[in-house]
Amino acid sequence: MVQPHLAEVFDSTQSAKRLAQEYGRLTKTPLELGIMSTIAPDQIIDLIGAVRARHPGIELRLCDSDAKDLRARLIDGDLEVVVYALPGEEPDDRTHVLPLFREQMVIAVGHGHRLANQSAVRVKDISGENYIHRNNCEFAGYADAILAEQGVTCNPAYWSDRDDWTLAMAAAGLGFGFLPEHSAKHPGVVALPIVEPEFWRQVNLVSIRGRRHSPAVGAIVREAMQKKWFGEPAMATRIAAE
Repeated sequence: MVQPHLAEVFDSTQSAKRLAQEYGRLTKTPLELGIMSTIAPDQIIDLIGAVRARHPGIELRLCDSDAKDLRARLIDGDLEVVVYALPGEEPDDRTHVLPLFREQMVIAVGHGHRLANQSAVRVKDISGENYIHRNNCEFAGYADAILAEQGVTCNPAYWSDRDDWTLAMAAAGLGFGFLPEHSAKHPGVVALPIVEPEFWRQVNLVSIRGRRHSPAVGAIVREAMQKKWFGEPAMATRIAAE
């Protein structure tokens, strides 16, 4: 009666031992990592640099895309782990989520814009303004519903896949951009928090529950938890400490 249970324990022990040995070697271990294209690149570069320095056997295969595409590719198995945010989405029981950081969304306007001298911008203040639409914005759809509730309409003046173009257009006075605060860096723009309501995004490290991962996934999780994100420990690390 006991023997089948002992056999299961033995098999699990052997599997754990093999996994530990593979982790110790990490010799030419590939890792398919997806990164949301709207994250400030310096933070991701720090993470990649740490992985390469301490785990030289990992072969990082990087892909950047919008959040919904990354989620679909993660679920399909094309990617092993992804870094993204999807505000307003219901939790997906298939995924394992480790929060990295929160970031407020801001309005980016040129120095000559009528709102440039304010300390913050209410949602109602942007009604009727020209808008530089970011095609990869993770708030698309979610923010639109909130604006509609307040009777706010904006005029899309330009559609872009690139945040640098969005900022350049805003600096030229062609409209405002809606960006994460750490991405709204341009000498020609002023970044103003948007309020009533505020918009925040939580960026997470996401994998699939129960899926057998390569040891490289464990390595990148560890590095992401040890890294300071915009000067602060990872949210998951702080939550665990509390």
